[in-house]
Amino acid sequence: MAFALPVQAAGSDNVSKLICNGEGKTTATPDIVTITLGVETRNVSASVAANENAKLMNNTINALLSAGLKKNDIQTSHYSLGIQTEENPVPTGAAKNKMPPEFVATNQVTAKMNVSENIGKVLDAATTAGSNSVMGISFDLRDPKPQMDKALAEAVNDSRKKAEIMAATVGVKLGKILELSEGYSFTSSNAKMAAYSLGEATTPVLPGEMEITASVTATYEITKSP
Repeated sequence: MAFALPVQAAGSDNVSKLICNGEGKTTATPDIVTITLGVETRNVSASVAANENAKLMNNTINALLSAGLKKNDIQTSHYSLGIQTEENPVPTGAAKNKMPPEFVATNQVTAKMNVSENIGKVLDAATTAGSNSVMGISFDLRDPKPQMDKALAEAVNDSRKKAEIMAATVGVKLGKILELSEGYSFTSSNAKMAAYSLGEATTPVLPGEMEITASVTATYEITKSP
């Protein structure tokens, strides 16, 4: 929040201004979830590593489709095939490892689904089919505009209330708004990793709530109180 009484030219008139920030927040339950699943395979043969990876990823995708997801909800987000580098280089003069280099194939897909679906069962089906890593789970709103509008209205009201208090405190009269800018931020209940077991229990995944924050910066015209 900032307060200033600068005298600046506005056309041919000099206008004193008060600049004030406002903030509004609202919460909502996410209705869509995005999960990133990965398959990693290793072999001294590049083709074997790639073929085994393709087999497991195809099994993973088929499991997702069988769980009710559509093809256009599944997208490849990463693929790589390369040699595994040594984490600890061999010192000069030391005996080198005679083992052949190992190739690593990595494939990741991103899948979107409704929160109303059983996310845990989908994850379990994918990992049972061949996925050996869950890279991330994030929640979002399909249509955040109603919550954004509500938070924005609260931010404008907050700015006005602060400006009125500031103006009354220093003895000036608050006039019309000369400038108004907005901004938004989203805080989501993200699950970076899913801890699950290969037993009978279904993986628990909780969407929680999202917090939508709107901020405004308002510039008011001010005059001396009579």
